Amino acid sequence: MNEEVMKVSYTPDGDTVRCFRTITENGATRTEEVRIRLAYIDAPEIGNAECHAYAISARAYLRRLLYVGERVSVRILGQDIYGRLIGEIIRLRDYGNCGLRLIHGGYAALWQCPQSRGEYYAAQEIAQQKRRGIWKNPGPWQTPWLYR
Repeated sequence: MNEEVMKVSYTPDGDTVRCFRTITENGATRTEEVRIRLAYIDAPEIGNAECHAYAISARAYLRRLLYVGERVSVRILGQDIYGRLIGEIIRLRDYGNCGLRLIHGGYAALWQCPQSRGEYYAAQEIAQQKRRGIWKNPGPWQTPWLYR
């Protein structure tokens, strides 16, 4: 697992963040913008009419968690088929795990999360028991991966 400090540039939806990263190659430094898909979670899709309100709510919450220009630590786990980095985004100001907070608040569901990451499963169980966000009423917003 690779870890980098980056700056938030934009939050397009509830499980993706664009960030600026600094790269040094052959003594030259450059900045590039990368898309980061939050690991282990899936938020409702904005383009899905049935899930639109939940998707907008997830994006709004993630935007409250991360402000533009904020420095974050990104634990890079890989890359997806769309070229996005897959990673956990940790706020440096309080070491808050943004994906975990989205799960705990009921803004997203677990997706491809290993059993070894028990904190994510515990957070989703709390959100489900308290009927937060997507867990308030059954519907397609609880399984966003089926509606991509």
